[in-house]
Amino acid sequence: MFADNRARIVIVEDNSPDVLLVSESLNAQSIDHELIHFRDASEAMDKLADLGTTADTPDVIIVDLNMPRMSGLEFLGKLKEQRTLSGVPIAVLTSSLSPEERDEAERLGADRFLRKPIDLYEYLDEVGTMISDLIRLRRSQQI
Repeated sequence: MFADNRARIVIVEDNSPDVLLVSESLNAQSIDHELIHFRDASEAMDKLADLGTTADTPDVIIVDLNMPRMSGLEFLGKLKEQRTLSGVPIAVLTSSLSPEERDEAERLGADRFLRKPIDLYEYLDEVGTMISDLIRLRRSQQI
């Protein structure tokens, strides 16, 4: 899938095992991808703010809510201000069960909100499917 054009996925996640699981989820869906990882939201915001061309724009941004320095919700709020990223689908992948955080994330522009599944196979399937759907959404908007 997407073999002729690698999907550029930005993941903002402080937990390295979760980054590995996201990569495995993409592999399980046969998604040819470039995974760009930031350990904290402040660093991600600085780098993403510098994007100037469509070629540099990611296909999907995945963010955790619970991170040091800048929370995922703060990151979503700042991301809304970036015009060059306005069409990029955003997924929140978190261990949070808070309905308030979910509502706030959606209000701030998250297209998907997924609680990190505990079961490995469920994780690979649900996360991979969600990202695949968001890549399709992004690419259909670019036509």
